[in-house]
Amino acid sequence: MKSIPILKKQVIILFVFAVLISVAAIIHGIFFDLDFESIKRLTLEGLLLTILIIYPAILFLEWIFDINNKKRLDELERKINKRK
Repeated sequence: MKSIPILKKQVIILFVFAVLISVAAIIHGIFFDLDFESIKRLTLEGLLLTILIIYPAILFLEWIFDINNKKRLDELERKINKRK
């Protein structure tokens, strides 16, 4: 069985997380506002629209927090290459 590359795993996990957060955000909005007329947002269109907002936001946040990791990895690689 072929292993999925780590980047694809991260994207898939983030997408599933975005779907779950989207559903939770819609439900939270309905109950927080006590506006049960907004239940129509739980349709497929409402879910897809919310995912289209949440998913890029999560990817952007991951990119921001990964900048520091990339910098740290570059430093470690430079130290390793000096010792060779």
